[in-house]
Amino acid sequence: MRYDDFNELVRSKLAGICGPEFSVSIYEAMKNNSVMHKGISIKENDKWIAPTIYMDEFYTDYCDGRDIEDIVNEILRIYSENRNGPDVEAERFSDFEWVRDRIFFKLINAHENAAMLQKVPSFGYLDLALVFGVYMGNFRNAFSSVMIRREHMEIWHTDEEELRTLALRNTPRILPSAIWTMKDLLYDMGAPAADIPNEIPMYILSNKERINGAAALIYNGVLKKFADNLGNDLFILPSSVHELILVPECDVRDPDYLTDMIAEVNDTQVSREEILSYSLYRYYRDEDEVRIVRSMKGKKAAAV
Repeated sequence: MRYDDFNELVRSKLAGICGPEFSVSIYEAMKNNSVMHKGISIKENDKWIAPTIYMDEFYTDYCDGRDIEDIVNEILRIYSENRNGPDVEAERFSDFEWVRDRIFFKLINAHENAAMLQKVPSFGYLDLALVFGVYMGNFRNAFSSVMIRREHMEIWHTDEEELRTLALRNTPRILPSAIWTMKDLLYDMGAPAADIPNEIPMYILSNKERINGAAALIYNGVLKKFADNLGNDLFILPSSVHELILVPECDVRDPDYLTDMIAEVNDTQVSREEILSYSLYRYYRDEDEVRIVRSMKGKKAAAV
C-alpha cells in the first residue's frame, strides 16, 4: 500500500470512530529546512488547537507487518493523552497584550527555508534567519509554542520590527543561555571518561531547555562575556539548531579542520531538519561581532 493510501485509510477509520463531533484530516506540515511531514489531525469541533500525529513511523511499522487496527488504536491513545494540551482560546491568542511577553525567536538556515520565510515574519542574520514564536508553556515536560505567521501580525496590528524588539527582550528570559564544556556534556550523557576526546577545548552554547539553543548566538553580551573570560576570540561551529560549539581561537591551528568537522557532523550525526548551517563562524571580541570565516556553499541541508 502506498504511503498516501495508508494515510487515507487510517484517517477514514479514525473518522468513523470519532464521529461527527470531530474533524479528522490529513495535515501536511513544512518543518525546518523544507522537510515535509504528513500527519493526521484530530480536532474537536469546539476547540481551536488540534493535536497532529505524524505518520512516517506508523507507515514503516505497517510495511513491517503491524496490524492496521493496532496502529489506529495507538493513534487514539496518543490523541487522548494530548487532547487537553496547551489550548488557548482564539480570543486570548488574538490579545496582543497577552502575547507580547511570550514572543521569542529562533535561528534557522535562510537558504533552506526560503519558501517558509515567504509566509512568516523574519530578519536575516549572516546566512541565517530569525523567526518568531509564541511560548505557550510547558506541556508534558516539553516546550510548547506556536509559530508566528504574517496573518498573526494583522490580527495584532503589529510589525516585524516590534516582534524583533520583543523577541530580543523576551527570549533570554524564556530560554536562558547556558554553556557547558564538551567533556562535561558527554559525561552527563553517559560516555565513559576514557572515551571522551580531549584534543581541542570545546564548549557547548545552548539554553537550559536545549531547544532551539542556537538562538543564544545573538543574546546580548553572552559571547562577549565568555570570550573575555577566556581572553580569546571564538570559532563557532553550528552543531544544530539546538546548540553551537565554541572553540577558543588560540587552540585552532587549521580552521579548515573545523569546517570539515561541521560537514561530517551535519552529514552523519544530525537529522536533516535540525541542521543549522555548513558555515564556520568567528566571534571577534574586540568588535563584539560574529562573521562567517568559512562557507561550504556547495553543501546544502536539503542534500543530506
